[in-house]
Amino acid sequence: MSMPDVFNGDAFNMVSLTTAINKLPYVPNRIGQMGLFTEQGVSTNTVAMEQINGVISLLPSKPRGTAGTTTTPEARTMRSLDIPHIPHDATILASAIQGVREFGSENQLSAVNKVVNDTLTRMRRSHELTHEWLRMGAIKGIVLDGDGSTTLYNLFTVFGVGQPSDVDFLLGTDTTDIATILLGVVETIEAALGAESYDHIHCFCNSTWFKKFVAHPQVKYAYQYFQEGRALREDMRKGFEFMGVTFEVYRGTVNSTPF
Repeated sequence: MSMPDVFNGDAFNMVSLTTAINKLPYVPNRIGQMGLFTEQGVSTNTVAMEQINGVISLLPSKPRGTAGTTTTPEARTMRSLDIPHIPHDATILASAIQGVREFGSENQLSAVNKVVNDTLTRMRRSHELTHEWLRMGAIKGIVLDGDGSTTLYNLFTVFGVGQPSDVDFLLGTDTTDIATILLGVVETIEAALGAESYDHIHCFCNSTWFKKFVAHPQVKYAYQYFQEGRALREDMRKGFEFMGVTFEVYRGTVNSTPF
C-alpha cells in the first residue's frame, strides 16, 4: 500500500508508510494493582463514616462486697466528607474526522467511532492517573488536588489523629544504626494500629532514597545476600525486605510532579 508523496510536490509520486508508532505515557497504577482501595459509587454528594472508639483498661482488685469498676461506654463518632467534583470533558469536531487519514494507514480515512474510542481511551488514562494520585494522597494522609498543591483532605484532621513526625534515617552517616531507627518506625505503626492485625509493612520510596538506603553499610550486607543473593542477580527495586519492612521503589512522576 502506498500514499501520495505530497511533501515533494508531485502528487503522482508515492511513498510507502512502513510503520507507525503510538508513544504512550506511563500511567502509575501500583497502588491500584495492590488492591488496597475498593471503589463504590454513591448517589449523594457526601459520604458519612461512623467510628466506634473501643476503650479497654486494666481492672484493679477490690475488697469483696464493694462495688466494682464501671465500664466506660464506647464513644461513637460520625464524620461527613464532601465528594470532590473532578469533571473531564472532550470535544470532537468534524475537522478532526473529515478528510483525516487514519493513524498508521496509508489510504484509509478516520472513522467516527475510531476517533471517539481513541478519545475515550485517552480520557480513561487520565482518570486512572487521577485515581492513583488520590490513593497515594490517602496513604500519605494529605490528599492533594490535581494541581499538586491544593489540599482536598487532611486525613489526620478528619480522623482526629496526630501526624507522626518525620524520621531521618541519617543515611549519609556510615555508623547510623538503621535497624534501631526502623524498629522504632515499626513500633509506632503497631501502636497506631491497635487491635488491627497486619501481614507486613510496605514502604514506597523514590529511587534516590532507595539507592542511598541499600548502599548504607548496615543495609548493604543484608541487601546483597537477600534471599540467597537475589539482589546480585535481579532488580530488587520491586521489593526488598529489611527488618520486617518491604521497601519498593515507586515509579510515579507526571509533568515533573512526583507522586
